[in-house]
Amino acid sequence: MDNPSRIFWFSGTGNSLYAAKRLSAKLGDLPLAQMVDGATSGSVGGEGARVGFVFPSYYGNLPRAVRAFVNKIDIRPGTYLFAIVTMGGVGQGSVAALDKALRKKGSHLSYGRGLPMPANYVIKYNPADPDKSARSMDKANNRIDKFAAEIAAGIKKVKSLPVTANNLYKNIEALDTMFSVDDKCTGCGLCERICPVKNIRLENGRPKWLHHCEHCVACISWCPERATQYGDHTQSRRRYRNPWIQADELMRQE
Repeated sequence: MDNPSRIFWFSGTGNSLYAAKRLSAKLGDLPLAQMVDGATSGSVGGEGARVGFVFPSYYGNLPRAVRAFVNKIDIRPGTYLFAIVTMGGVGQGSVAALDKALRKKGSHLSYGRGLPMPANYVIKYNPADPDKSARSMDKANNRIDKFAAEIAAGIKKVKSLPVTANNLYKNIEALDTMFSVDDKCTGCGLCERICPVKNIRLENGRPKWLHHCEHCVACISWCPERATQYGDHTQSRRRYRNPWIQADELMRQE
């Protein structure tokens, strides 16, 4: 049986990957895998196995990439499934959405919790300042450790709320039309390599967005020159990226 227990993650600014890594360490170094096509073949889990999903809440629902991945994965009966949803606001609706998707496949969550972490959706607001982010991370670490202890003990607890309206993907083709780079862009290509859904391609030294965006804001957050912008909303706003995660850890893994 290949990798019966593991943690799957999806992350843009690094918060969810950080949470997945800390959970893994607390649970005996469970293998980690990014939620992208090709991340797993065959089935996972089984009696006595733990399989986790760690990802951000998008408007109280699931990122499309997470939903697509969950719809494809084959989970063996008897698996203890857990989910930790990182969030700047309300995330328990995403727990409910994941459980619903799993139940359509004949599985269900054994454990699901929301995890407040530094808010960072720079398109809509100015991310938290470093001091506030540091305090938020201290609290997040304590929560992660508590969640890990409960998961290790096999506790069954799913804390969820009704799924909120999700308008993020209503007009998917237009989601990325407001992205651009200013004259600080050096053509380094980091945005292309870090996009988890291959929505960016470098052409003539400049990024081109390909109209299947997740709005994970990795391209804005990780640009080393602060050259990536969204309309006229982001020029003066802070960039947030988890300080314990490196850019190469987020680059798409196959």
